[in-house]
Amino acid sequence: KWDGKWRMVLFDIEESKKKARDALRRKLKEIGFLEFQKSVFVYPHPCRDEINFIINFFNISKCVYYLETPISPDDFLRRHFRIK
Repeated sequence: KWDGKWRMVLFDIEESKKKARDALRRKLKEIGFLEFQKSVFVYPHPCRDEINFIINFFNISKCVYYLETPISPDDFLRRHFRIK
């Protein structure tokens, strides 16, 4: 059951780490995140451990932020993730 919080991953990864940035984007999409903006991804379920693993693996922890927050309006997100 959804807890009403959205998980957001935001990042600003420099060009010198382009491969890590691209890999992070791919992994977020594989998990099921929705690309909200170019460097902002949203997901409805807890995933902090998975995100920590990814950012530590690519050594980009200083460039990536993980938030749990309500979003308003969120109708389009609820539709996308099929949440009532």
